[in-house]
Amino acid sequence: MSLGEGIRARAFPRRVARPTLIERDWALVGLAVLHVLAYCSFFVVMHLRSRSWAPGQVLDPLDGYWRWFYQTLFSEEQVMASRRSMEAATHPFLMLASVAAISVVYLLLLRLFRRTVEPPPLRVLMSLTVLASIPLLFLPNLLSGDVYSYIAFGRVAVVHGGNPFIDPPSMFATDPLYKWVNWKQVSSVYGPGWIYPSIILTILVNSFNQHVITYVLAYKLLAFGMHLVNGWLIWKILERWKPEQQGWGTALYLLSPLALIEFVGNAHNDVLMITFILLGVLCHLRGHWYWTIAAFTLAVLTKWIALPLLPLYGLALLWDAQSWRERAWKTAGSLLIFVSLCVSLYRPYWEGSDTLKILFDAPPQQRLINSLGDVIATDAQYAMWRYGGWPHPALVDTLSVFSGPGGRVVYGSESNSTTGDLWSQQRSEFADDKSFFRTQQSLARINRDWVNERVRTAGLALLALSCLVGAAVTRNFRVALLAGAWIFFVYCAIGAVWFWPWYVTWFVALAALLDWRVTGRTALLLSLLVPLTYIFYPTLPDPVWWQRYRAVIIFVPPLLFAGWHGLRVARDAWRTWRDQRLQAA
Repeated sequence: MSLGEGIRARAFPRRVARPTLIERDWALVGLAVLHVLAYCSFFVVMHLRSRSWAPGQVLDPLDGYWRWFYQTLFSEEQVMASRRSMEAATHPFLMLASVAAISVVYLLLLRLFRRTVEPPPLRVLMSLTVLASIPLLFLPNLLSGDVYSYIAFGRVAVVHGGNPFIDPPSMFATDPLYKWVNWKQVSSVYGPGWIYPSIILTILVNSFNQHVITYVLAYKLLAFGMHLVNGWLIWKILERWKPEQQGWGTALYLLSPLALIEFVGNAHNDVLMITFILLGVLCHLRGHWYWTIAAFTLAVLTKWIALPLLPLYGLALLWDAQSWRERAWKTAGSLLIFVSLCVSLYRPYWEGSDTLKILFDAPPQQRLINSLGDVIATDAQYAMWRYGGWPHPALVDTLSVFSGPGGRVVYGSESNSTTGDLWSQQRSEFADDKSFFRTQQSLARINRDWVNERVRTAGLALLALSCLVGAAVTRNFRVALLAGAWIFFVYCAIGAVWFWPWYVTWFVALAALLDWRVTGRTALLLSLLVPLTYIFYPTLPDPVWWQRYRAVIIFVPPLLFAGWHGLRVARDAWRTWRDQRLQAA
């Protein structure tokens, strides 16, 4: 038995008694109603500004709606409460309850689809997705402001005639939509695989209405459409490859709360990268390896994280070839396709090495956030503060805005005398002496950068090791895809010291095509835990324990689950190798 066969999922016994059509339909209708209500509860909670990272714009012009909302559900004081105020203290738990309700219904739907002999029709899965997406399209606030960067990059190219790979939005500060952009000094970290669709969308929106609401809805609808396309691609792939998991495999991705919130709710462009990957898989199953190379290259040119899939697929092609001549032909053809696409798509905006400089200078290369590496680095700094005389690590992120006599600290329009502002209360502990505070803050930043650099290097080393292991075990296409999925997992859980929840959607999409026992369950567990990143995000300079160790809560359970099964796979592979050696002797 090969290693790839050892990783293959074992079939679970099915129930002999098949539920009647009426019983199954009633269960599905009931779960569909709960499915919609759970997403409506998320829609309501996202009115609370303390839970948002960016305004959603869509409902802003509807004054009558907001007056009704303030009188019926939450008061204006609750809605407008600052993230760091006492009024917002219960808001994370409201969001936790909403996400938990969505997750429970999702698990029940997956259980229903896995227990039935016949897979649910694709139209049923699509209908459930559409129903859940309606409240997400009209969210009053967003969990990410990336969509405004997408808008800015498209306008840099179309409206201002600039180079989105070099010119940051700050070069066009007179743009009426500039105020919505978070990363004003950062040019596009995305490749031409995303920039060209952004340009097309910008042209279409400008020909209709250039209002910010139109832009946000356009990007949301694009992501929503691509998400449905991805569900269809998974359905077609599993129809050819693994018909027995066609229903629940498609549901695992298509109904995933994480994918729906990040794609339909936040309009993240990762959905397009996933589309190219799935398109490549389908092309391979149809015997068109050259189109698979092209699709995987477009995925890389959308977001660089897809890069490991290309060499893994190349290895699978070489192992599958029948002669050295065929291997040489496929190698040359693959390189030609890759280079041709890269050169042709970058050429209109190519300005030498500066075109790719942003990939090495972007914020993910400068900071650690939401990751196990962040926890390790922060704990190391706390340990040195307690025992080594380092400045308090919280000084790094404490605002040093002083005004008025006596070095009074001001946050926004509120001073530290505001008893309800916990941020100001905690920060005042560090700011009794202005000059001492600033000196300590500078030292804390130097220490943070020193520790972060070493943690980042260790994370990259572990990611490189996972790529080497994936290459070593790849012998066919299925194992290549399996290795790619687990490289994505290692990147999310360990390698990405700068981490955000939408990264996990890459792993979920590939897990839908693979085995349920290990890969599917790990993806499911991680995708349900990762929204805690938003819920437990720190609101104070010195976070409480459940905020400080949120990455441990999110990543350790999937790592333990995957590690336990990984050890079993390695043990079975070693026993197989040993038995073969004994038989040969």
